[in-house]
Amino acid sequence: MYIPAQPGLSFDVDLNLQNNDELHLSASSLWMEWFPCTYPDRVEKYFQAVSGLLSGQFRILETWRGKRVVQAQLQCPSNGGWKTIARNWKGLWLPWPQKFFKIVQNLSTAQPVLDKVGPEA
Repeated sequence: MYIPAQPGLSFDVDLNLQNNDELHLSASSLWMEWFPCTYPDRVEKYFQAVSGLLSGQFRILETWRGKRVVQAQLQCPSNGGWKTIARNWKGLWLPWPQKFFKIVQNLSTAQPVLDKVGPEA
């Protein structure tokens, strides 16, 4: 299922089932899979990730080097901060340009949210 950015959703989302046992979530630079989806706990984690991201309770923290995303982390609120519950790497890039972070989160304004934040994101 492809859901384009629209009023109420700040970014594109792609949800799919592949190879009869892999649940995939793709949003912004995040791409995660839950495998095998024949285990109920994997389905529950996938449902929580999708629901949290769409509702705006969860966010994606992107790590950028220059003009490339090198890591994306799906985060949920935890003890007044954020806890990473899933991450994917986009490879290494040499030489190392300066690192910065962007937050992608579906907020009530439903406008694209890509804010630079400091290294303590």
